[in-house]
Amino acid sequence: MRFLPFVLLFVLAVSCTTPPPAKPVVEPAPKPVVTAPAPKVSGAFEVTPEKKQASLVAIKSLVDKLNAIIANKAFEEWKTYLDDAYVATYGDPIRLKEYSANSPFLKQFNIKLKSLEDYFKFVVVPSRANVAVDDISFLDENRVNVWTVVDNERVLLYLLKLYGKEWKISSW
Repeated sequence: MRFLPFVLLFVLAVSCTTPPPAKPVVEPAPKPVVTAPAPKVSGAFEVTPEKKQASLVAIKSLVDKLNAIIANKAFEEWKTYLDDAYVATYGDPIRLKEYSANSPFLKQFNIKLKSLEDYFKFVVVPSRANVAVDDISFLDENRVNVWTVVDNERVLLYLLKLYGKEWKISSW
């Protein structure tokens, strides 16, 4: 969980923000960049309390499975929980090269990400083996932001998309 802020910041970097430096496992984790709760906007997508609760239960179960898969460093199994948009985004050689060049953690250890498997090994595994879901917010009927709370602040864990009855890790 020490690298949870690092991975979360990378996800945010995809939407044009720059993540702060993260430190290796042997050092204390830096304080995460915090995302304040989204203000209620008229016209924001809302679901029934029943749908939100049922989705929250399903997503917590999914994240528990993902925690175990990641803790076991089971890359091939982890890939089955990714949608095509995620694979394209985090497997893109240009994006991986830029991320390697801009990440203080990766630069410190001279790690050059060259594949989705490298991203899994050096970014996901150190940060996601034991995360907890505290809340979700719907972006539309089939897409949600998954949140955890760190130091009393909401931090983005995952972007998920529903395919039929199955949630997959996505990017958009």
